[in-house]
Amino acid sequence: MSNVTKLRTISQEEEQARASKGVVFVIDDDAGIRSAYKRLFDIEGFLCVTFESAEAFLLRFEEATSHLSGPRCLLCDVSLPGMSGLDLQVEIQQRQDVMPVIFMSGVSSEVEVVRAYKEGGYAFLLKPLDLDELLDTIESALRLSESRRVRKQEAQDLKALVTQLTDREKSVITLVLEGLTNPQIGERLHIALRTVKVHRQHAMQKLGVTSVVELARLAERTSF
Repeated sequence: MSNVTKLRTISQEEEQARASKGVVFVIDDDAGIRSAYKRLFDIEGFLCVTFESAEAFLLRFEEATSHLSGPRCLLCDVSLPGMSGLDLQVEIQQRQDVMPVIFMSGVSSEVEVVRAYKEGGYAFLLKPLDLDELLDTIESALRLSESRRVRKQEAQDLKALVTQLTDREKSVITLVLEGLTNPQIGERLHIALRTVKVHRQHAMQKLGVTSVVELARLAERTSF
């Protein structure tokens, strides 16, 4: 029975409640290990979805949880049949940037550990895993996932605000941020003082700011 089918055997409310706490993807080619981790994470109140290979994960993970919201992380064996865990990490980074990857391995070389961290891996745990260390790592990774999600959403919201500005409004606001006065902006752009004030007012309203200080703080988090 596929993981997608298993997910549907619990109520939508419970499924979303677990996902809100955290979705833990597990990839291991050993069915017994997958089952053990699923039981563990179910007990801890997380939503756990297991896969037997990196290829299966890439094929099915979006379908399994695209309708769910919440932080997520991946617990992945380094040595897998087909695509390795390290190669999977590279593929994941090309698709999304909010899900931390935790590697696990029975025997790994320093080269593998260095590569895992160099390419953005969150943690590297050696088997047999210490359960307290594993759960602490999972909870920490989920907090990071949520933080990344919030920052990404804020960036998207800010970008949406900026796209509302006309080219002229962007030009005026950019010069305001450079410290120019309204008369100086008018001279620079060869427009009337009244026109400068109108563009400035409209831009501030669209951006949801009421002062140059607020505008400067917003500008630190996005670009015009």
